[in-house]
Amino acid sequence: MATLQKIRDKGTLLVIVIGLALLAFVLGDLLTSGTTLFGRAQDKAFVVNGEVVSTQDYADKITEFEEFQKMVSGQSSLDENTSAQIREAVYQQMVRQRLLENQTGKLGLNVGKEEINDLVHGEYISPVLQQLPFFVDPQTGMFSRTALIDFLNTINMPSPNPEEQAIVNQYKSLWLFIEEMVRTQRLEEKYISLLSSAVISNDAEAKSNFELNQQNADMAYVIQNYFTIPDTVVTVTEQEIKAYYDKHKDAYRLEAPLVKLTYFTKQVSPSDEDYAEVEAESRVAFTELQNSQNPAAVVADYSQVPYRDVFVSESMLTPDQIEFVRTAAINELYGPEREGASYQIAKLIDKKVAPDSVHFRMMSIPSASLVGQDSIVTRFTDSLYNVIRDGQLFADVANSLNPNSNGGDVGWAREIDLASFGSEMVDAVFNSPVGELVKLSLPGQQVIVQIEERTQPVNKYKLAIIDMPVIASDKTSNNIDNELNQFVSTPEVGSKFNELASEKGYMVMPNMTVSANEFTLAQIPGSRQVITWAAREKKPGSVKKFDLTNLRVVARVDQVIPAGTAPLSEVSSGIRSQLLNEKKAEMIVADLKAKNLTTLDAYADAMNSRIDTVRFVNFNTQNITGLGYEPVLNALSAFAPLNKVQGPYKGNMGVFVSQVTNRTQGTESYDAETEKNSMMNEKAYRLQMQSVEILKEKLGVEDNRFRFF
Repeated sequence: MATLQKIRDKGTLLVIVIGLALLAFVLGDLLTSGTTLFGRAQDKAFVVNGEVVSTQDYADKITEFEEFQKMVSGQSSLDENTSAQIREAVYQQMVRQRLLENQTGKLGLNVGKEEINDLVHGEYISPVLQQLPFFVDPQTGMFSRTALIDFLNTINMPSPNPEEQAIVNQYKSLWLFIEEMVRTQRLEEKYISLLSSAVISNDAEAKSNFELNQQNADMAYVIQNYFTIPDTVVTVTEQEIKAYYDKHKDAYRLEAPLVKLTYFTKQVSPSDEDYAEVEAESRVAFTELQNSQNPAAVVADYSQVPYRDVFVSESMLTPDQIEFVRTAAINELYGPEREGASYQIAKLIDKKVAPDSVHFRMMSIPSASLVGQDSIVTRFTDSLYNVIRDGQLFADVANSLNPNSNGGDVGWAREIDLASFGSEMVDAVFNSPVGELVKLSLPGQQVIVQIEERTQPVNKYKLAIIDMPVIASDKTSNNIDNELNQFVSTPEVGSKFNELASEKGYMVMPNMTVSANEFTLAQIPGSRQVITWAAREKKPGSVKKFDLTNLRVVARVDQVIPAGTAPLSEVSSGIRSQLLNEKKAEMIVADLKAKNLTTLDAYADAMNSRIDTVRFVNFNTQNITGLGYEPVLNALSAFAPLNKVQGPYKGNMGVFVSQVTNRTQGTESYDAETEKNSMMNEKAYRLQMQSVEILKEKLGVEDNRFRFF
């Protein structure tokens, strides 16, 4: 079972490494389910190339991966953000898988059982297996064939223990999951390899690209930004906007509907009555703590933070607590005092001067699980203790016991860091002299510790602290809900939403636009339900209240824009801005050319700007410092004559005038084959990245998830 535990320990890493790609490898035909909830005609979570994926199929796969993630991470539940990410990733990968299978099926590409076996057991192990954390040697960080074999042997070995067999069965399913991942990855590899074969690079192209990359330029430039020209100076007509829209409709495609809504939030916060109730209870707690000889019991009854029978330094106390302990006598109390959204009480149990932290080493030997074997563990522990006492280095013995122990080095620890081990451990670590070896018998284990170093003594205090948070009562929550329900039921609330909300003192967020597939509304946790409702409701003016954790959202549907091409009304503003900039550019260029200027200084004066410089720009520079992507400067860096003013030219941010002040040539030697291979690899990578989007457009993808999830 050690292998299984190892997998559990690596669960979080597993999820990170595999990432979204893991979701592509779901077993079974997702389109073979029988009956559906709404009928096949309506029950379409999404459609790929005419192939319907039902809500049930989609939900099943989401559940499958959620359960998988829980299993490998040891979590019993997932937070909302993780679940939302899983839903989106499942969708993306299910779409990708269908697009890939459509193409590979037509091309006759497949991966057989023998090929899978070779990818698992052969000379060239699948990259998928090599990147999984529990198949990696912790000493080298490299893939371990031994770890893979141990895993396979473990899951194929029946266990007489029902609990262990249940775990084995779970990991058998995991292996099937991984095995299919290997298959799909190999299939995609074949497809991409076939695509890449269509990419070529000739000698002339390779030579030109090499020379351009080797040549770097220093440039001086002047820019007149478009925002320096008022929009009123140029005119863009509605006809021009419409013409541009008609010509570029493909750029305004919506994969999912756009939801427009107006909303406000109401925090479910404790009322004055709630605070008064907790304050009264805190006074009772104060009296009990004052009179009790067992502070731990009183703390357990009233506080959300358990009692810690340890000393702490002032660095771990609040300013009010520090002021209290510096002057308080033993058994004196502080509070009850309101601190934020809670009431706090503190009782000084004891004080002393001692090191705040101790640096030590430790070895832990688990107690025997079988009756009668305790003596064996004790003798083994004693032998380790004696070896170190007789002169062997603690670190060497610890490493021989566990090579990953870093010599048993625990590092620096405070008393509170060791509280879970019990008072015996705390006393041994903090009271033993530096260098002394101590052997302890603790619940479930025997330990050997050696003190390495201590901090200088400081004032330390043992406190019994009662922390009583104030939360909204049911009465308070009901009052808030009643208030908002009355608002939602108000006549004409749909048409006068903003006015009525402002009268009540609510802060309205108007005209919010979100995609129907967004996880949240304005990063509000749990607000996916608001977007789903609005997308389904569609009717402008519809109003609804939503109960989130400690928060209420009241929203009104303003408009739902269906998927497809975004209407002109939604994109006209962006088009207008673009056309305004183009006309500003034409005006600036014409004005500057008419002045017949010859120097950068003259251009700087005329453009009411300044001369700036940038270094190491070549033809392929994607991001020019301070400017971003400006292809016109890339071209000038490569081809403009040296020390000659060039321009004015239209750029993305404004109009440029530039001058190449220096060029440097790289010293690398040209190798035709290396350069051609590099260019082909780059082209193949771009083709690979673009292929899925191209296939989506070619085969068609219809996303209806907003209607159901």
